[in-house]
Amino acid sequence: MVLLRPTYVINGDVTDIDLKQLQADGVKGLIFDLDSTLLAPHSGKLTVEVGSWLEFARAHFKVAIVSNNKRMQYMEEVKVLLDMPITIGHAAKPRRKAFMDVLKVFELEPHEVAVIGDRPLTDVLGGQRAGMKTVLVWPLKSQVEPQWVKMMRKLERYVIKP
Repeated sequence: MVLLRPTYVINGDVTDIDLKQLQADGVKGLIFDLDSTLLAPHSGKLTVEVGSWLEFARAHFKVAIVSNNKRMQYMEEVKVLLDMPITIGHAAKPRRKAFMDVLKVFELEPHEVAVIGDRPLTDVLGGQRAGMKTVLVWPLKSQVEPQWVKMMRKLERYVIKP
């Protein structure tokens, strides 16, 4: 269960993360989940809020996307849309391989990188297994999810509580 406990739990979406605090904690690189974290699933649309927040993140951190999304054309479109040179799809999270591949490109140590995502069983577990800091966020505020998905998210968060 320890591997499911994120380093940081944000009671909001990705735009509620205090990037200056991450910098103060020694973080130099950010690995993002894609669907529900930066974009509504399969939408290819970036909100103004997330776009502004990402602009600041790109200026102060090395950034990458690691996603389990298998649609390679979609991943290529996202790479351009988000201006993310390192974009890995079909990552098979929580496996460590994609996280370790990004780490080599970043030329950083695992403790200098934070994985940001909305799922404990993929994003948090994968990041923790790679020795990285992890940030658990709620899905985007603009995203509408079915009630059963909301219930599953609450259950996941209940399981990871200390």
